[in-house]
Amino acid sequence: MITALIARQGESIPTVIQQEIGKLSEEHTKILAEAHKKELDKAIEDSRVRPVKQVGNHLKDQIAVEKIVGGENSKGYGVGNIETLNQKAPWWRWINFGRAASGRTAPPEDGGSFAPGEGKPNRASFRSGLWQHGKPDSNGTLWGLLPNKDIQPHNYIEKALGIMISKVRELLK
Repeated sequence: MITALIARQGESIPTVIQQEIGKLSEEHTKILAEAHKKELDKAIEDSRVRPVKQVGNHLKDQIAVEKIVGGENSKGYGVGNIETLNQKAPWWRWINFGRAASGRTAPPEDGGSFAPGEGKPNRASFRSGLWQHGKPDSNGTLWGLLPNKDIQPHNYIEKALGIMISKVRELLK
């Protein structure tokens, strides 16, 4: 890429060069952030064990590429605003780390039913439905859920970051 540098009235050439380097740096972080978002979405989808819920917040929809704002050294783009995730998809920690923010590793007891499929599925059909908190099944029965197994970490953040290292190397060639 050939870049023409034109000093503006009252600005030194080193100042203009620094501004251009800042632009390149910001453009590169945007390219990387967008690639990282795609990798995060793929890692989340690849680690899915239940069907996609039809309504409500989806984790990958809460992870966005955002311009970093702040001091002069805070130029660029980032992926996945923790404050947004904590507010709109607080279960992100459970899925990635297998642990809630409180430190809990198994879901709490709850009443409801699974849907679609059987309200109280057997082992063979257990992963075919989503838990519907507080909703009775098609027969009007409200089932109790007493989780006895910890949520397994999906490590989608780590998977995406591993792929991003190679993308950074490609970009720097």
